Amino acid sequence: MTCGEFYRVQGSLNRLDRHKNQAAPLPASVDRYGWVIVGAMMLVQTVSSGLGFYNMSVYINRLSAELAAPVGHISFAVSLFFVVGGIAGLYVATLLNRYQVRTVMIGGALISGFALGAVGLASEVWHLYALFALFGIGNAGISVVICTTIITQWFPGPQRSMALALASTGLSLGGVVLTPFSAHLMNTQGVADTMPLLGLLLVVFILPLALLMRQAPGSQIQVSAEATLNNTALLKSAVGSRFYVLMASAYVLIMAAQVGGIAHLYSRVSQIADFQTAAYAVQALSICSISGRFFGGWLVSRIPIRWFALGNLCLQALGLTCIAFASNGTLAVVAAGLFGLSVGNLLMTQPLWLAEVYPTEIYARVFARANAISVLGLAFGPYGMGLIFDAVGGTTYVYSYLAGVISSLVALTIVLVASAGPRLLAYRGVTPDQQNSTAG
Repeated sequence: MTCGEFYRVQGSLNRLDRHKNQAAPLPASVDRYGWVIVGAMMLVQTVSSGLGFYNMSVYINRLSAELAAPVGHISFAVSLFFVVGGIAGLYVATLLNRYQVRTVMIGGALISGFALGAVGLASEVWHLYALFALFGIGNAGISVVICTTIITQWFPGPQRSMALALASTGLSLGGVVLTPFSAHLMNTQGVADTMPLLGLLLVVFILPLALLMRQAPGSQIQVSAEATLNNTALLKSAVGSRFYVLMASAYVLIMAAQVGGIAHLYSRVSQIADFQTAAYAVQALSICSISGRFFGGWLVSRIPIRWFALGNLCLQALGLTCIAFASNGTLAVVAAGLFGLSVGNLLMTQPLWLAEVYPTEIYARVFARANAISVLGLAFGPYGMGLIFDAVGGTTYVYSYLAGVISSLVALTIVLVASAGPRLLAYRGVTPDQQNSTAG
């Protein structure tokens, strides 16, 4: 089956899915509560990403100065946050099959708040390593694995892309709202006074939102032994497939470039401008990520997701190039906005693509594994770019950001190869005969 035939098959299957959902609509109260879940999850992601993902650039800058440590050493603490968080995400996916989602989220919020607040007491670099690792464990219970799994459960039909786009908007909104606030506090009050406040803020905001969360009707917390055995076999087959392996590998490189670029953006811009302009650059990135994600949520339901992913990878490479060669604060802010247009969409593409290919029964574990693999990129990106910066004497970020450009272009090549042939429709319960008849 050619690539064109495959997409005709996929379009037919999507129409069948829509027909199935229309034939057996959810009760209005259930449908409405699904959007309550989306709104609450968006706020949770705002806090978790604002104090975690986007704030990492501020932490690197201020903690490096506070502890008089090289940027590369502080960047390793950030890498630990991502690596440990990715590994913990594997267990979060398992916990969601045993416990209520609100229970997992409350535990994650309490651990995160404690670790973040205790950073203010750190006096040695190894203290940061321990606390950021603990922060990663807690953050796994309130971040992307939780979000994509619950939204996928509540929205099995064509509304899924927009629901995911809205919920994951919080990933970027956190950079708009909380990063400038955190940077201002750190520059005026210092790290010791600011970090306990940020830890308290995380707990106070997320706990009430966690109480609103619940699994979608029909999703089972406990499953039978037979179903568990079948799902385990299906999971093993899924994660060993060519498409999955190549896409997971591509996302290691995508996340290395993306998170590395974000983590060092504040420091990069502060080299050629002041701290306020650096905070504006992070804001511009976040605002453009939000607007790009809304447009992307609409666009991805109308074009093949393959071209959506490839286009955003080109945009990421272009944005990183512009940041590398920006000569003043104004150009850096514009370049950060250009980069930001790709950030939210690339984060959204992976869970959408996996949800399109693999069934809901194994989705949480499929995505958790893909997320854990991509964490290698999240971990190495900030650390690697920090090492390159230190290696050239700590005077320019040009070479660090060009490394991100190369990483993005290699990822683009891998995605092109991975999506060139037919994807694994068998995971949707479609036999080869059904594929041929549908294509015809």
